[in-house]
Amino acid sequence: MRLNEFFSRIDIDQHSKGKNDATATWMDDLFYFIIDHDKLHKDYFFPIAHKLRNLKESNESHIIELFMPMVVKGCKEYYHNQKMEGRMASKFPQELREELCKRLYDQYYEDIAAGRYRLG
Repeated sequence: MRLNEFFSRIDIDQHSKGKNDATATWMDDLFYFIIDHDKLHKDYFFPIAHKLRNLKESNESHIIELFMPMVVKGCKEYYHNQKMEGRMASKFPQELREELCKRLYDQYYEDIAAGRYRLG
């Protein structure tokens, strides 16, 4: 079962505006791959959620800095899982990774603020 079924609070089309359908579909597939990856959540997301919960305020650059290791690891695993060819840097440019960081934060913001993410 996908985590998206439990925590779906975003409109997929809001992040896909201005992109062609193939790019939007590919980005959404990568986004949901990261969301549904249990090991990424355990290793990266829970510590991020704990840090964000204890912060009084955060800005966009701080959010990108926190989520970037999770996104990079997710991109690497997606690249290998999908058996993609070519350079990873050209497949996952900096702008795409930053957009994914923002989308992840938007996806989980309300749940982090409510304290719904804890291990154990």
